[in-house]
Amino acid sequence: MCGARAVLAMALVTLVALRALPVESCPPSEWAALMAFKAALKEPYFGIFHSWRGTNCCYHWYGVSCDPTTRRVAEITLRGLTVRDNRTRTAGYMTGHISPSICNLTQLSSITISDWKGISGIIPRCITTLRFLQTIDLSGNFISGNVPWDIGRLTQLTMLNLADNHISGRIPMTLVNLSNLMQLDLRNNAIEGPIPWNFGRLTKLNRALLTHNRITGSIPSSISSIYGLADLDLSLNRLSGSIPASLGRMPVLDSLNLKYNNLSGKIPGTLLASRMSHLDLSRNALSGNIPNVFGAKSYFINLDLSHNKLTGFVAKSMAFACYIGHVDLSHNRLCARFHVVRPSIIFRRCRSKTIGAFVGSHLNPALIITSAKQTVCFKYATKETSE
Repeated sequence: MCGARAVLAMALVTLVALRALPVESCPPSEWAALMAFKAALKEPYFGIFHSWRGTNCCYHWYGVSCDPTTRRVAEITLRGLTVRDNRTRTAGYMTGHISPSICNLTQLSSITISDWKGISGIIPRCITTLRFLQTIDLSGNFISGNVPWDIGRLTQLTMLNLADNHISGRIPMTLVNLSNLMQLDLRNNAIEGPIPWNFGRLTKLNRALLTHNRITGSIPSSISSIYGLADLDLSLNRLSGSIPASLGRMPVLDSLNLKYNNLSGKIPGTLLASRMSHLDLSRNALSGNIPNVFGAKSYFINLDLSHNKLTGFVAKSMAFACYIGHVDLSHNRLCARFHVVRPSIIFRRCRSKTIGAFVGSHLNPALIITSAKQTVCFKYATKETSE
């Protein structure tokens, strides 16, 4: 009995020791795939591929990580580098393209090839066959072409970052099948066409950054069904139509940026009564009054409604907001008279019908009169100032 226990104990110790040993080598097919991947790229400054020698691609190959159990390549992480010394600062630069041979690494869970500036070509179409992928980060390159139409096959994907490239075409309809996607970043490309109407199927999304593209159509109301979405940036596009009021009822949304579009209609009161801290609706064609819905729960670090077609009186309830750090209402047709209760600031109406930028908080209020080529509608005085 004691002998059996000793043998079992020895076996357990041996198993633990084996698991602690470094991975010996990747399969020859994956070594060949990495060699083809390397051959398609040229990195002249840092020599990051100098470590890619021998057949043991799971041991000390820069940017390559393997699963310790299966000895299969699991991650490729190559980020643009910056080297500093007393005299120079050199940013990473790599040219070439991403070889389709990367698709022979069938156990890949993460691909990060970012900020190299000069990598061009297209996203390999076969990338959608890598069913274990959780991260794709190809940002900061010169990649062109379209997002693969069947990107929705990658159902384990949690991050898709293609920002700062030259990608064109439409957002694939299959994108909404990425049921585990948490971060979507398509900023600074040339993507066109509408946002899929059922975008709200991305129920785990917490960041959606689509700024500076050529996206058209309306804002899908289904977005408001994404419970955990905290940051939505659709600025610098060609969106039209009205702003869905349901966006203001999203429980987690903290930042909404819709500036530089062609949005029209009225500002939904739900947006100004929400718990957002950053709201930018500037440079659109919004009209009507500013909803008088501010209250004790209103906490805006930044509120920008400038360069629209707003008319009428500035909402008096703005004076009762918990905090407003920066407000810009310039380049509209607004006018008002109201009293800010905390602290005592009196705003008096002038003859003009144009208001400048109001920047203030209940801790350090101020009125900045900086509207070029316009007469500001307000002057202000403290309570102690004589009328």
